[in-house]
Amino acid sequence: MANNNSLLTFLAGAVTGAALLLLANTEKGEEVVNDIKEKGSEAFNNGRAAVLRGLDKIDDALENARQTKKAPKKEE
Repeated sequence: MANNNSLLTFLAGAVTGAALLLLANTEKGEEVVNDIKEKGSEAFNNGRAAVLRGLDKIDDALENARQTKKAPKKEE
């Protein structure tokens, strides 16, 4: 049973790859590929910016924690 599923998965992948290859070789396919590249690059850059903002927030929180520890406590 597992062999049948593996074979069907392989065949589905091969058919999908062949279809994408045919699509990529057409003029419209090139437009689609370029559009996917642009959107992928945009998504990567947006994700990178989000991670960097998160790291900045972590850095700010750690710096605030250090400043709080260094500040002398007021005696009442």
